[in-house]
Amino acid sequence: MMPAADNWRQPDRRFVVTGSARPRDIRDLMGRPFFALGKTPRVTPIDYQARHIAVMVRSENAGGMATVWDVDVLIWLTGQIVDALNHGLWVSRHVRFTPWRLFQDLGWASGLHEYHRLRGALERLSTTAVMTNIRQGTDWRERPFTWISDVRISRDDGVALTLPDWLMEAACDRSRVLSVDPAYFSLRGGIERWLYRLARRHAGRQKDGWRFDLAELHARSGSLTRRRDFIAKIRAIVVSQIIPGYAFRVISGGKQGVLCAVPTSQSTEGVDNDVKHVVGSTAHHIVGTAADLSWDHWRKSAQHIVFKSGIRPVTYITNIITYYVGEFGLFAPLPAAPMRAEKEAREAIADRLVGVP
Repeated sequence: MMPAADNWRQPDRRFVVTGSARPRDIRDLMGRPFFALGKTPRVTPIDYQARHIAVMVRSENAGGMATVWDVDVLIWLTGQIVDALNHGLWVSRHVRFTPWRLFQDLGWASGLHEYHRLRGALERLSTTAVMTNIRQGTDWRERPFTWISDVRISRDDGVALTLPDWLMEAACDRSRVLSVDPAYFSLRGGIERWLYRLARRHAGRQKDGWRFDLAELHARSGSLTRRRDFIAKIRAIVVSQIIPGYAFRVISGGKQGVLCAVPTSQSTEGVDNDVKHVVGSTAHHIVGTAADLSWDHWRKSAQHIVFKSGIRPVTYITNIITYYVGEFGLFAPLPAAPMRAEKEAREAIADRLVGVP
């Protein structure tokens, strides 16, 4: 029996990420101020309203709200979800992964600094409260959510977390996701990162690109920088031309000028507009008696699987082990081919299992 379209809502299901996947971003997050653009902790709320769109972001955490660098974790997870759906695999908003896998895919190093960076990102993502009327209905103010929840970090088990329904619904709809140029993760400045995502969202691969009023851009960014200083930084970015995949120029128009963004390469490919919520013939099911089985169950120290590092501009098959709570223990033997794939996935998990210190 094929699963229902909302199968990911099943509360006791979880998947373990072990393979590489092309990073993907969610359209709804790319053109509005959902994240802080600076590395200095921001506790000043974001209150954005324009036309029919409203976004409110709050954080009571001393470390401030989630930043545009922290969103890398969500981009990575979205890519894993889309890749799983592309290959007919079950997905779930309950996720488990090793920090090493994320480091490899995003091009981070694997030292102690990166573990602290990840821990800080997870803390801010889990303590940032968001309210928006985008896909939320008229009672959106009564439906706040955090970017992640139920976060657990351990040396043995790595990272386990839960994504919100709001984000999961978008990730499972290809019309709402866009692939991300791997070069994006090399951008150091918050405004540069925000500007790439804005251009990717609106200009995309359109031959004539897109135009933005500079004064409106300041409001869209949610930046605490004064408007004139913000526009000066935009103009400096235009001069440097450091945004991958797009050429920018400022022309006359409006009160402050108009920014033009035109695609320069095909590296920013989109994804198709259809996702079928089905289980493919090679989907891997491990049925257990608990939703949170220890990773000791999957360990195999004699074998080590080494992944190629870095993000490539192609899509890789993501090995995902899915399991759910049942009352009858382990059952239903799998065919030989899925069993081999399952064995490889287990061996992959056995390697690099060390979590955040």
